[in-house]
Amino acid sequence: MNVTKRDKLALPSRKKDKIKLSAKKEVYLPVHSYLFAEFNHARKHESGLLRDDDSEFLHQYRVSLRRCRAITTLMKDIFQPEHSEALTSNLKILMQKTNRLRDLDVYLLKMDDYFDCLEHKHHQGLARFFDDLQSQRRKSFKEVKQWIKTDSYQQQCLELQGVIEQLKQNPLDEGKKPSLIYGKKMINNRYHKVLIICQALTLNSSDDAIHHLRIECKKLRYLLAYFSPLFLNEIITKQISTLKVLQDSLGLFNDSSVQQIFLADYLTARKPTSHRYLAVDQLLTITQKEHLAAKQNIIKQLSQFTDSTNIKSYDALYALPSTTS
Repeated sequence: MNVTKRDKLALPSRKKDKIKLSAKKEVYLPVHSYLFAEFNHARKHESGLLRDDDSEFLHQYRVSLRRCRAITTLMKDIFQPEHSEALTSNLKILMQKTNRLRDLDVYLLKMDDYFDCLEHKHHQGLARFFDDLQSQRRKSFKEVKQWIKTDSYQQQCLELQGVIEQLKQNPLDEGKKPSLIYGKKMINNRYHKVLIICQALTLNSSDDAIHHLRIECKKLRYLLAYFSPLFLNEIITKQISTLKVLQDSLGLFNDSSVQQIFLADYLTARKPTSHRYLAVDQLLTITQKEHLAAKQNIIKQLSQFTDSTNIKSYDALYALPSTTS
């Protein structure tokens, strides 16, 4: 859709949570407020998503939903099980409905990079490949648009808001702990899980082991980001920065894994002599090399994350007295 800058919708601004995260406040209250604000923020992207003049609306819609799901999963021990399970399962459904559209957006955003990395003789085949992706994207967007406009979607969102409200009812004992104590325990436990995985990885480790590290690093990052207001100092900023460097490489590794599967699947329906096949086959070869390079880079970066200085910074900031559960 062609639009002028004047007509283009601006991405929604983020409102502050009603209940501020503070050291002594019972943790379930600010978490509930965060989830409520984050889910509402996701929904504010719907109009831009439906208008479809900027893929960032869909991306940010999914980012907010992912934050809700991650925080609910990580802190499920503070809420009644039936409430947290209902929330995570419904959020998963919303995410799955837009998975395909987002994947296609990511490929299309990389179009110029793909053309740059292939010889000119493969550009015709590559252009046809992207024509196919554009066609798939139009179909996928139509399905998402129709879904969001249904009464079923609206009802599901209302139910989700209701579930979030229920989180305040009868929190578990963990939810009544001061935010600072709970946050320290969660970050300390998660960091040491990540540390154990890092120390066991080598170049001979399986791709599954690398993917496991990526998932655990994401969980640690969510916790650091959420509880960071309680630790306003340069130490947590450095910790997040060090983790982000590792996560960026893990993200490239995961992207290349997904791309290999996607490209290989695309080739199964094409004639080996066609321009499309020859172009995409070259992309697949390049992606395989990038995948190996990403793995090698990850192993090199592990030394920064497992460095004694980094370990001491976590122990100093988050370790609790042995008498505190």
